[in-house]
Amino acid sequence: MPPDVPPQVRWQALPATAAPTAPAPRFAPVPQTSGLPQAAPPVWTPLPANTNRPSPPSWRPLPSSGQPLPPQPKPAVGPPRSAAEAEERRQSLAPPPGSYPPLLRLGQLPTATFLEDSEGQVTVQQVSPGSGGAAGGTGNQNYGARLDLAVNSSLFVSAFYSYADDPLFAPITVRSSQPANLWSAGGVGLRARLAGDKAWAVAAEGSVELFAVGSGGGFGNNSSGYSSDNIFNTSGQQVYNRNVVGSLALPLRWNPVPRWQLALTPGVSFLPASQAGGTFYGTNVTVGVGSSYRIGEQLNLFSSATLPLGPGSNGFDGQLQFLRVPIWSAGVNVAVNPRIGLEASVTNGYGLTPATAILALPSAPYEPLLNARLLWTPGAVDAPRVRFSPRQRSLTLGGLSVSTALLPPDGTSQLAINGDSLGNLLGSAAYSVSNDFAFEASGGTYGNAGGVATGATGSAATFLNTYVGPGNRTIRFGGKAMVLRPTPGLPVWAAGRITVGRNFDASSYQGYLFFETVNTWEATPWLAFNLNPKLAWSGLGTPWGVGLSANIQLGKSFQLIPEVNAVATSFGGPNGTNGTLALRWLATPTAAVDLYASNASGLLDLGQLLGTNQIRVGGKLTVQF
Repeated sequence: MPPDVPPQVRWQALPATAAPTAPAPRFAPVPQTSGLPQAAPPVWTPLPANTNRPSPPSWRPLPSSGQPLPPQPKPAVGPPRSAAEAEERRQSLAPPPGSYPPLLRLGQLPTATFLEDSEGQVTVQQVSPGSGGAAGGTGNQNYGARLDLAVNSSLFVSAFYSYADDPLFAPITVRSSQPANLWSAGGVGLRARLAGDKAWAVAAEGSVELFAVGSGGGFGNNSSGYSSDNIFNTSGQQVYNRNVVGSLALPLRWNPVPRWQLALTPGVSFLPASQAGGTFYGTNVTVGVGSSYRIGEQLNLFSSATLPLGPGSNGFDGQLQFLRVPIWSAGVNVAVNPRIGLEASVTNGYGLTPATAILALPSAPYEPLLNARLLWTPGAVDAPRVRFSPRQRSLTLGGLSVSTALLPPDGTSQLAINGDSLGNLLGSAAYSVSNDFAFEASGGTYGNAGGVATGATGSAATFLNTYVGPGNRTIRFGGKAMVLRPTPGLPVWAAGRITVGRNFDASSYQGYLFFETVNTWEATPWLAFNLNPKLAWSGLGTPWGVGLSANIQLGKSFQLIPEVNAVATSFGGPNGTNGTLALRWLATPTAAVDLYASNASGLLDLGQLLGTNQIRVGGKLTVQF
C-alpha cells in the first residue's frame, strides 16, 4: 500500500437480527493491539442497536496512543449497602441551600429569629479598643461566652458570662491614681415567639443576671501592693459589689424579601443607680433598630443602633460625668460552613450580656471598639469531608514556626509538646469541631529568650522581656478555620487562625492578639510550600512579618522542613527575622517527632516574630487521634 494512502478501517459485524426492521448499527472503537502503528486511524466496533427508535451511528475515537479510553466513573446508585457507606455518602454532600443558621443578634441588638428545634449555638467573643489607652497592654478587653439552646422552633433558653478586668481606658482626671476596674456578668435568659411567620415575627426576651462591679484597689493586676482609687467616692478604698440586674425586650422582625431582615426592638435594662454612695447607670428604657442583608448563603452584612431614653445613663467620661449615648454596630458575618460562623464588627458597645449590652466603654463612651465573634452550631450540616491522602494527612500536623493550612477531619484531637535547650517548654491541644474549624488552647513557659539573649536594648528589650522573657508563663485560646480548598484552577489550601491570651508573669501581666493567614500549595506529591503572613497586636506595639516554609518528603517516613520568618518590625531588636530547620519522623501519618534547630524566641505565636542571637536545639512531639 502506498505510504500516503491510509490503511482501511476494520469493522466488526453485528450478530444477525431476527427483526427485518432493525435500526442501523451504531459503532464504537475496538481497542488496538500493540502491533498497530501509532499513526493508524481509529478502529471501530458497533454498539448495541437501539430498539426503541432508529438513530445514526455513535462514534468514539481511540486516543492517538492506541490505548483504550479509561472507564467512566459510575455514579452511586441504589441504597447504601452498609451504615458506613451511608455515612460516607452523607459526608461527601455539600451543605444544601437554607442550611445556614440565622443571626440571633445584630451586634448588641436582639432579634426575633430562632434556631431549629433542639439545635444549640455556642458564641465566644471579645471586644476591645484599637489601642491600650491608659490601661496599656491590649487595652480594655471584655471577653464573653454564650450558649443558646432551642427547646423548639419558637423557644430557646440562654446562659452567658462576660469578664473584664483592665484599668479604665481614659485618664480619670478627678482621681489621684488611675482606677482599676472589674466587670463580670453572668446569668440566664429566655426568648419566645409570640406571633409571626417567615415574613414577620414578634418575640419576647428576658434575662436575670448577677453583675459584679469592682473599682479601685488592685483588680486585674498581679503586682503585690498595687492599689488605686475607685470611681464612686474619694475614700481611696477598693469597692466591690454584686448586683442582681436584668433586661426585657420585645423584638419585632420584618423580611421585605427573604434575604433582607429589618428589626425594631424596644426594651428596658435594669441596672443599679448607685454603688458605694456614688452614681452608677440606673434603669434605661431603650429602642433599637437594625438591618441585615444576606449576600449568597455565606455572607451577611448587618448594622444596628440602640438609643437609651432614660431615666438612667449608659456611659461616663474621664471626669466621671454620667451620660446617655447611642450604642451602634456595623459588621460582617461570614459562614465558613453552616456549623461555623465568624463575625467582625466596629461598635461602641462594651457590654456582652443582655442587661449590660446598652453600656459603652467605661470612661470613653464614644470610643470605637473592635468586636470579634465566633459562632458554633454543633448540630448544623458540616462541610464535605476531605479525602486526604496519607501525605496530605501528614501536612495537617502543621509546621513548627510556620503553619500549614490543612486541618484534621471533624472529631479529631491533636496534642503537641515541645522543649528546647534554652528552657522553653510549650504545648498545645486542638479539637476539630468541623471539617473546616478547630478550637485550640496553648501555653507554657519561656526560658532564656529575653532581651539580654538577643542583644536587644531599649524598647526592644522591654518588649521581649514583657512577653517572652525568662520564666514568663503564657496561656492562649483560639481557633483555626479552613476557608479555601484546592480547585483545578487554584490548587491552594487557605486558612486563617486567631488566638488571644496573656502573659501571667507578675512583672508584666500583658496580653496580645495573634492573627495569621496560612496558604499551602502542593507543588508535587513530595513538595509543599507555605506562605504565612502574621501579626501580634498589643498595646506595646504590633510586630508583623511573613513566614515561608517547605515540606519535603524524604522517603516514606521522613520530612525535611526549612522555615523562615521575615519580620518587618524591630521589636525583636537586631535579630527579629529568624529561621528554623527540622527533620520530621512520621511514625504514622497522624503522629510525628520533630528534631529542630532555631533562633526564634519560641514556636508559639509571638515567639515566631522575635528572634535571638542564640541557636536553640529542640524536639516536638505531635499526635492526632
